[in-house]
Amino acid sequence: MTIAITGAKGRLGSEFVLRGCVPLDCNIAERAAVAEEIERVQPRAIINCAGWTDVDAAENEANYDDVIHANLRGPAILRSEFTGYLIHISTGFVFDGKTGPYKEDDPPQPVNLYGWSKLGGEGAAQIRQPTLIVRTLDLYGPRTPTDFVRQIRDMLELGAPYELPTTLFGSPTYIPHLADGVLEAERLGLSGILHIAGDTVLSRHQWGRMIAETFGYDPSLIEPTDEIKGIAPRPLRGGLLVDRAKSLGVPIYGPEDGLRDLAEWRDE
Repeated sequence: MTIAITGAKGRLGSEFVLRGCVPLDCNIAERAAVAEEIERVQPRAIINCAGWTDVDAAENEANYDDVIHANLRGPAILRSEFTGYLIHISTGFVFDGKTGPYKEDDPPQPVNLYGWSKLGGEGAAQIRQPTLIVRTLDLYGPRTPTDFVRQIRDMLELGAPYELPTTLFGSPTYIPHLADGVLEAERLGLSGILHIAGDTVLSRHQWGRMIAETFGYDPSLIEPTDEIKGIAPRPLRGGLLVDRAKSLGVPIYGPEDGLRDLAEWRDE
């Protein structure tokens, strides 16, 4: 039987399609369309990659309904229409970033609308079992038109200094490695909440210097700052602990592994 994917045109969803998963061609906030696609594909499992991901734009009141439909109503409809095994992709933004990095049973407390909408989506996805909530963070990959790694590489190519904050922390996660972990979790039939992310928590400044070193740029061009750009508040001391995933046999990689694979993919 088939593993189906929502959000198949997104950064993560498209990676699963490359691995043979079948897209559900529907807006998950539209019940009739969801039911029709589930009947057409008849999957044994669904990986829900659909969602609103623009953290700053979520703070715009004009986008409120779209954010809630994508990140909360959509998972609720999907889970109510599908009786099989669901893996729902969530985020480390469900935490407030005061005492991170975080393990699965730490209490969530988002600091922005995006985080609250994703936390609501976690609850909606768990109205029926079996369900696995996969939290991840700071995605980058080989086929993404824009992400943090691509942004830093483009700036370094110009040879000009670029400031990155030393006070904002996360878990850089290479998209193909995340897909490896999610598919292994599906094979194992895991449920509950699981963090699948890069195994090293880095500040943006540390991450930028690592990118520079990997791709042959001068790391001194990445300069430290306390300033954090963006409209939405960020969970500062963020990052996800992945000990549970490791103990269950889910493959977990570090940021060095992801950057090395990305560099090899670029060269090929």
